[in-house]
Amino acid sequence: MKRGIISIMICALSFWTLPVQASLVTIQITAEVDSVYDAGNYLEGKIKPGDLITGFYTYEFTTPDSNPSTIVGHYWHYSPPAGISLTVGGLNFKTDPANVNFLVGVGNNDPSDIYWLVSYNNLALSNGTSVDTIGWQLEDPTGTVFSSDELPTTAPVLEDWQSNVLHIYGVKDAFHIFSEVTSAVPEPTAILLFGLGALLLRKRL
Repeated sequence: MKRGIISIMICALSFWTLPVQASLVTIQITAEVDSVYDAGNYLEGKIKPGDLITGFYTYEFTTPDSNPSTIVGHYWHYSPPAGISLTVGGLNFKTDPANVNFLVGVGNNDPSDIYWLVSYNNLALSNGTSVDTIGWQLEDPTGTVFSSDELPTTAPVLEDWQSNVLHIYGVKDAFHIFSEVTSAVPEPTAILLFGLGALLLRKRL
């Protein structure tokens, strides 16, 4: 038993030696495209309804709330690795790491509960097409998901939300993509670290 615990501790230490900030939250998401508008063919026909979007977003949960309201929290991020990165149809939609302007918002009973994130400065597509905003919004009209406007430290439970829209817009509405997120889970390294911590704590008790 002791040998097993030692092996676990060595494994944990190997992860903790990586340059990972403990205050970072990374959520992996999967979404399905609902609709696409691209009259100018900026997306080159590469994205259509039913396609799968995969990616992740990262934020720092120690970020201060810039909104004085007690029911709405605005958590602005201006430096990497905060932001979002998505891939669909061979195209990458990603926060510009050199010019991060990324907001994570929480609305507690305002009058609905709302969780949203928006990346305002993004890299252009490989064909030079500019990307205006990448965002995701969840809404619960019953106002029962949140108990405060504090920034969550865990992935949202999708079943708790009645509205779920992930959107990507081109500059001047050149194109837009609407989709629904079907999976939102913590990044695997974070899961492993939390699991190891819980296991070690249990062994001590």
